[in-house]
Amino acid sequence: MTFSEILFVISDMIGCVAFALSGAMTALKYRLDLFGVLVLGVTTALGGGLFRDLIIGRIPPVMFQSPHYALVAAATSALLFLIARFSRKQYHQQEARIESLANIFDAIGLGTFTVVGMQAGIGVGYGSNGFLLVFLSLMTGIGGGLLRDLFVQRMPGVLHKHVYAVAVLAGAVVYLILYRLHVSDLIATPVTIGLVFTIRMLATKYRWNLPHAE
Repeated sequence: MTFSEILFVISDMIGCVAFALSGAMTALKYRLDLFGVLVLGVTTALGGGLFRDLIIGRIPPVMFQSPHYALVAAATSALLFLIARFSRKQYHQQEARIESLANIFDAIGLGTFTVVGMQAGIGVGYGSNGFLLVFLSLMTGIGGGLLRDLFVQRMPGVLHKHVYAVAVLAGAVVYLILYRLHVSDLIATPVTIGLVFTIRMLATKYRWNLPHAE
């Protein structure tokens, strides 16, 4: 494997674990059983990549070609379930902190999958199509969270949550600019992840939101 391919796999795995934790924490908050925790964790981790692969015509999607992603997401979700199960009282006493932790993991996953979406598009030959690359980043970043929220029957966070999608768009545009300037992935990847993460954290802290009609 080339260095770029190794970096892509590492980024994808970090995002997978981060989003699996986010999904599993949401499942625990809604008091789902073990199966529900596994489903929500895997769906959150892999849903965005599924949308991305269908858009670029990658059939079957990576989640089916490389089942280790699903296994890692499932194992991460199961581990969190076991922690909550055998430390139930302490876990529920710390729900507010867990919610904050889930938001941090969600921001990490969002930044990582922003990069992964761009790299996936570039990897299959769409490096010259900036609009498609940015859209792939958006879908990779928000797709899993969108499915997660729909599964627990709540308004998808991307539609109202502190500049959620805007953070992905900002990161995707920055990565695209760096890519066009031939900046190394070793620099472009952490810069993009850091930007998306910072925007999400600042938006959460200062409650930044886009304007509403009312």
